[in-house]
Amino acid sequence: MARFPFYKSNIKDLGKLIAKAALDEDFRRSFTENPSALLEEIGLPPQSTKLLTFKVVDQGEVPNAVALPYRLSTEKLKTGNETYLRDLSRTFSLN
Repeated sequence: MARFPFYKSNIKDLGKLIAKAALDEDFRRSFTENPSALLEEIGLPPQSTKLLTFKVVDQGEVPNAVALPYRLSTEKLKTGNETYLRDLSRTFSLN
């Protein structure tokens, strides 16, 4: 399942999104090209859709792929983008 911040209320919609991508070639292509847009449409929190870089990997095409929890924007980290870093810290806050 998802390895990024999401609301419990998104679980059903995430499952539907993944299932649709598995069954519909055109939808999978759209999802692969811009996963953040489709994840945003189902209501994922901005911490996920704005701060994290998503990449859809088809296990049939990349059988040895490893799913990491998330991928940070290395460019924003390198430049010390203050807004990005502040929002990122809120993503992982326990409060």
